[in-house]
Amino acid sequence: MAIPKSNSKTVLVTGINGYIASVLTDLLLSKGYTVRGTTRKSASVEALLKGPFAPFQDRVKIYEVPDMTVSGAFDEAAKGVDGIFHTASPINFSLTRYEDFVDVAVAGNETLLASALKSGPQLKAVVVTSSVIAVIDPKEDPEYTYTEKDFASVALAKAQKDKEAGLSTPGGQLYAASKTAADRTMWKFRETHKPSFAISTVNPSVVIGPPVSLVSNPSHFNETLRPIWDIFSGSTKTIGPNIGSGSFVDVRDVAYEHLWALENPSKSDGERYIACEGFGPLQAAADILRYSYKGTPIADKIPVGNPGEGYVGYNKETGEVEDVKYPTGKVRVDGSKAEKAMGFKYISFVQSVKETAKAMEPLL
Repeated sequence: MAIPKSNSKTVLVTGINGYIASVLTDLLLSKGYTVRGTTRKSASVEALLKGPFAPFQDRVKIYEVPDMTVSGAFDEAAKGVDGIFHTASPINFSLTRYEDFVDVAVAGNETLLASALKSGPQLKAVVVTSSVIAVIDPKEDPEYTYTEKDFASVALAKAQKDKEAGLSTPGGQLYAASKTAADRTMWKFRETHKPSFAISTVNPSVVIGPPVSLVSNPSHFNETLRPIWDIFSGSTKTIGPNIGSGSFVDVRDVAYEHLWALENPSKSDGERYIACEGFGPLQAAADILRYSYKGTPIADKIPVGNPGEGYVGYNKETGEVEDVKYPTGKVRVDGSKAEKAMGFKYISFVQSVKETAKAMEPLL
């Protein structure tokens, strides 16, 4: 493979071994960037350094940051960089304490942004990975369409109330609360400090798509890839509920949105960009995979559920999923702002599911 010429720019990616972060780093390297990456333990990056990042050994440097809440934790890694991508955030749904989830996410943002202020005048942009969960709150309108103008508040209020009462909060709600709290922290920072560099967020919906490096064991898949694996491998005999609103985006599009926001600071500064292609229900994923692997032992293991139920686009005569659209009575998430501003077209759910499964095949 031909190594792309260096563009003489260095960027920082926090939590570089994460799903989105590793795909983003792969994209950055292909565009000629030199990448500094932070991780809690250097050993967690070894598979990436020996695998997809191996051709770029001279352009990847790892910084160990065991605790991102410690003052100055990112100072060394951020010094002199042209751009920063802050993707690191707690996502352990087994946590039930406010302090372990929300406080960590907030402090991580504060620490990172403080380091950005010290980085130097060459820093052009900071792009923070938020979540569509920082956008969505329950609405009375059953077909409400969420956009970047919406800001979530319910989960954080509930988590704060639980904390005051000495109660634990379910991990999923704490995750939502952490994203909302971190989001507020970042915008408050921008308003207070008025930094010379641009600040923007990318707010992905449920992310699937081929990982840049396949896990050694299926149990290591993250919260959004595991349901696809369970269906594809036949590990589950039933099709579970959708994650959140069921909105979907491919990880490669999420990476692209981050890169665009960095490279277009005058346009992205102060903006939120929802990363969402549309609807991605698990029933549709099962239908797509069963049709795609028709006539193979793989298809025989894929749970059937109720083909075509809960979405629009299933061909009952052929069994093919021709498209996946929201049904009536379902709230929607609109990711068109990014698509229009950045000049790209989202990867479809059908394509993403097929290519995600293809990447997973070696684990069957």
